[in-house]
Amino acid sequence: MADSPFDADTTPAADGSVELAERWNVGRNQNGGVLLATVARALAATAAQPDPFAVTGHYLAAATNGPAAVRTELVKPGRTYATATGQLWQDERERVRVVGSFGDLSSRPSDAAVAAEPPPLPALDACTDLFDLLTAAVGERSLTKSLRNFEIRVDPDGGWGPGGTPGRPSLRGWVRFRDEETVTPMMLLALADGFPPTILGHTEIGWLPTVELTVHVFGAPPADEPWLRAELHTRSIVGGLLDEDGELWGADGRLVARFRQLAMLIPRD
Repeated sequence: MADSPFDADTTPAADGSVELAERWNVGRNQNGGVLLATVARALAATAAQPDPFAVTGHYLAAATNGPAAVRTELVKPGRTYATATGQLWQDERERVRVVGSFGDLSSRPSDAAVAAEPPPLPALDACTDLFDLLTAAVGERSLTKSLRNFEIRVDPDGGWGPGGTPGRPSLRGWVRFRDEETVTPMMLLALADGFPPTILGHTEIGWLPTVELTVHVFGAPPADEPWLRAELHTRSIVGGLLDEDGELWGADGRLVARFRQLAMLIPRD
C-alpha cells in the first residue's frame, strides 16, 4: 500500500498499469520529473533494489493524465547496484525512455570525502513566497497544477528572477512537497523537475518541453524534515536549446541530489 499521496500517484501496479494523476499536469501534459519517478519506481522493483542512484529519462512525446503503462527490463543484476531500463507507454505510443541504476542508500558510507557546500540562505520565515513573485512577474498562468503541489520560498536578495545574477537565470531557496512530511529518494526525481524554469522573467516562453533529464541521488533527506535547500542555474541557451543544473540539500546540510536537464525553448506565437 502506498504510504503517501506521491507514492499513490507514482506506483504502477504489478502489471505495469498506472493512472497518471491530473494534479501533476503542466497545462495538458504531465510533469517530466513525476513521469521519471513513475518509471523509476517500476525499475527499482525490477532491479530488486530500493533506491535510485542515477536515473536518465529521454522524453519522446508528451503524456497526459489518464491510463498509462510501464514496461521494464533488467540490464544488470547486482548486490551493490543493479541497472534496468524501461518505457512509459500511453495510447499505444512510447512517451518516455528511462535507464537507471539502483541500490540501497542506507548501506552507503555516511562520510563525505569531498563535501559540497549548501547555498547560504536566510531563515525560512525571512524568505519570499515564489508564487507571489511569479504571479507579479508572469501572471496566474505560471502557477500550474503541478507547481501547486510544492511550496517554494526564495532568497529575497536575488533568489529568483531578473534581480538575480545578471545574465545568469537562477533560483535559490527552500522547497517542500505541500502534502508530504518526509522526502524520500524517489521523490527527489520529481523535485528535479518541480521548479518553474529559471528563465521565467528573463525571456518570453511559449513552451519549454524537456528533451532529457538526469538525476544523481547521493542520499536520503532526514525523515520528518520536509524542507530542502535548492539551487538551480541556466548556464546557456544556444540554438533554442537550454540546460538547467540544480542541486538539493537536506535539512542537515548534506547534498542529496544533483540534476541536469536539456529543454527546447519554443517562443510564444
